[in-house]
Amino acid sequence: MNLVLLPGMDGTGSLFEPFVACAPSGYEVTPLPLRQEPYLSYMDQAEHILSGIGSEDIIIVAESYSGRIAYEIARKQIANIRHIVFAASFLSGPSALARIAPLLPPQILKSRVIPSPILGKLAFGRARSKALTALLKESLNKVDNSVLHHRLKQISKLRLPDRKIDIPCTYIRPRSDRLVSPRAIKTFKKVCPDLAIRELEGCHFILQTNPHECWKIVQKIARLLISGR
Repeated sequence: MNLVLLPGMDGTGSLFEPFVACAPSGYEVTPLPLRQEPYLSYMDQAEHILSGIGSEDIIIVAESYSGRIAYEIARKQIANIRHIVFAASFLSGPSALARIAPLLPPQILKSRVIPSPILGKLAFGRARSKALTALLKESLNKVDNSVLHHRLKQISKLRLPDRKIDIPCTYIRPRSDRLVSPRAIKTFKKVCPDLAIRELEGCHFILQTNPHECWKIVQKIARLLISGR
């Protein structure tokens, strides 16, 4: 089974390294980076991703920011997209913090203003490590500040989608997510009639901090798809 991974706000795909490293045999895993221009809409990014997925059956795994991109892709009703896994994602404003995020200079995330231990705890919780925090900073440093600012602004203005999607979906909710409110699931329930919700221990970056349990969820989905159920 083929997996296409859509990255979070950095858009680079670099943060998928811990998840890809745990891939079971028999899976082809392809992280697809986002375009890095500071003016693109979610639909623009969806069109970009669609140009790179090919014609084989796939499962899309959309992390955080890319949840709305995956939703826009699902609206296209592409037959070979068999399932979407939303990992700590959101389709509308994820939290109160998101509304004021555009007021904060993106370079703060890259600087030493926020100490690494605090950044690591916010992103990775108890599973934080110097390696994961360094990987996060490295990924952010690859992205221009204007792009980060644009994406923060997009997040702050997200509104509830107005159309349902037919494709089966699974939402992975980290129990200790400090960046996305549990209320985000209500939005998914409204637009994804065929939705399964799976809760896992961990913080926002659940694919990085609990990759083995995330893979168990993906493997179960793949087995059901292969068996035709």
